[in-house]
Amino acid sequence: MRKTILTENDYNAFYKAVLYGKIEDPIEKAVRVAYRDLCRTIRGFSKQKRHDEIFCNCAQIVYDYINILNGYNSFTQENFDVLHKLTCDKLISFFEDQEFTYGQAQKWINMSLKYVSMFNHKMTEKYYEYCHVPIDNYILKATNYNKFDTAWSKINSYDKYLEFQK
Repeated sequence: MRKTILTENDYNAFYKAVLYGKIEDPIEKAVRVAYRDLCRTIRGFSKQKRHDEIFCNCAQIVYDYINILNGYNSFTQENFDVLHKLTCDKLISFFEDQEFTYGQAQKWINMSLKYVSMFNHKMTEKYYEYCHVPIDNYILKATNYNKFDTAWSKINSYDKYLEFQK
C-alpha cells in the first residue's frame, strides 16, 4: 500500500483555499469572512442608502484594530479590553441611525481575530491569550450562560459583555 506524501499542512492549506479562496491579505480576508458571520443579524442594513460606505468604513476600523494589535509589543488583559471597547464604540457610531449593538460589534471583531489566527497564527501569537470568545448561540449553550436578558446580537452594554468574558 502506498502512503501519501501530503502533510497536515497540505490538507489545511487545501481546505482553507476551498472554504475561503485565495488569502493574499489574511487580515482583510478575516474581516470580510467575519462580517458574513454577523450580517444576518443586522436588520435592514442591506437596504440602507449608505450601506457600502458604512460597511467599508467599519471593515477598515476592524482592519486597523488588528494592525494596532500587531504593532504592540506587550499586552495586559486590561489594555486589550480597553482597545476592544474603543473599537466596538467606533463601529457602533458608524452605523448612526441603523441599530448596531455591542453584541454585533464584538462578533465582528472577535471572529476577525479568530480567522486571522486560523489564516496566519504567527500574526496573533503575542496577543492570542487576551482575545475574547466570540459570543453566539453555540457559546451561550455550551457555557450555560443565561444572564443576558436578550439575544447575543442585541447585547447593548459593554459591561454585561465583559462580565461574560471574565
